Amino acid sequence: MARILLVDDSASARALLGVRLREKGHEVEEVAHAADAAEIALNKPPEAVVTDLWMPGISGLQLCRLLRAEPATATVPVVLLTASDDRRSRFWARHAGATAYVTKTEIDRLTDVLGDLTSSPKTRPPPSPHPQVVTRGNVQERLSQLLDASLFESTIAGEVRALSQKAEELEQLFGDLCALASDVAGYRWLALTTDSAPAPHVKYTTRLFIHTHPDLKDAAEREARDALGVAPPPERRKPDEGDAFVIADKRAVEAEWSTPPILLPVRFGSVSMGQIALAPSRRGASHEDRRLIAMMANELGGPLRMAALVAEARRLASTDTLTGLLNRRAFVERIEKARAASDKQLFPISTLLLDVDHFKKVNDTLGHDAGDAVLQGVAKVLSNMARKSDFVARWGGEEFVVCLTATAEAGARIAAERVRRAIAEARYILPNGNEHRATASVGLASAENAEWDIHELLGRSDKAMYAAKHRGRNRVETA
Repeated sequence: MARILLVDDSASARALLGVRLREKGHEVEEVAHAADAAEIALNKPPEAVVTDLWMPGISGLQLCRLLRAEPATATVPVVLLTASDDRRSRFWARHAGATAYVTKTEIDRLTDVLGDLTSSPKTRPPPSPHPQVVTRGNVQERLSQLLDASLFESTIAGEVRALSQKAEELEQLFGDLCALASDVAGYRWLALTTDSAPAPHVKYTTRLFIHTHPDLKDAAEREARDALGVAPPPERRKPDEGDAFVIADKRAVEAEWSTPPILLPVRFGSVSMGQIALAPSRRGASHEDRRLIAMMANELGGPLRMAALVAEARRLASTDTLTGLLNRRAFVERIEKARAASDKQLFPISTLLLDVDHFKKVNDTLGHDAGDAVLQGVAKVLSNMARKSDFVARWGGEEFVVCLTATAEAGARIAAERVRRAIAEARYILPNGNEHRATASVGLASAENAEWDIHELLGRSDKAMYAAKHRGRNRVETA
């Protein structure tokens, strides 16, 4: 025999249901108001609660949420009753944590549901050694706290989801996330890693973002890398490839190391988008710390997915699909943008225009797949030799272009010879497994004063490249 708490503001409904439940051998305690039911349930948890969905004052939905939030009644089955089976009520019942949803015309189904619920093994939390006596006043206070917490959580969740609207850059998205997180919690550092499907010709696809106090920057990065499993970049790697993006300001709390960080995965459906971690500013993570990081982990997958889609769209629009280098349009645009932002960092400037020698013969005799492999190999050589400040692109066909910033003609001539030699010494593996050797003719042009134009430079480089072709190929000529 199970003890059932029956809650309904209608005396006739309580009487009818009470009779049927007692006929099934249950002990039934009838209550007219949800506040009284909560007081009874929290002081002496029943085997099940059956409550009307809509009642004056505290509704059955609110009662269900309250019982689910309290440790003493978190596992007590709650069956919500309603006069009509409308979809909205069923939706709210499910999201309130109800075990079952039954209409008042389905009394036989109600007794069957209760029979199944009360006959199955139950797990109850152990009683508190110092149980708190709950009064009706306590119930209203606890319900108010629960509703306030739910409002807070829904507001935070909405703010995190809204980051999708600013998902054009991951750096901006993370900055906005830090602004939100630091408004509601104090932490030593907040960190995020993002995973992306490897794109062609991209080696490092995991990125690390950290927000911390300026005085803790180095320590926070070490701790975040260790917690999230992101190794420091090797010395040979370019500084901008997979390295940490760190925001250091006093919104984060300056605190000594206390406890390990809270670490949670970030997912979009079944797809992993990364991980998020929060290092508490106090000894031991608080309940609020854990709630905040859990909410961010639950809602951040969508904004990260949107940012990934935006980044991929931009990559496709600016990248040559075969080689992974910039395409012609993106090359010119980025140089013009960099010049507008800071002309002094680019000047003096030099351009190299390269043409792979006898490339038509490769396509005609070995096939276009072999030609593609050679172009990809040359692109790899150029990428490996370029500095962070340089621009490398496929100009079209078998032609490539390199823009050497802050490089006068003398230095550019040395760089051009190194490039020519590296292309000639490289071994290009063809689809059939054979090796192929290739050379390139290089045209060089430089601007020695601040009044330079990229199109004029490229025009001179083109003429110099054709001069290299006519003078025997596999050489560098200067315009």
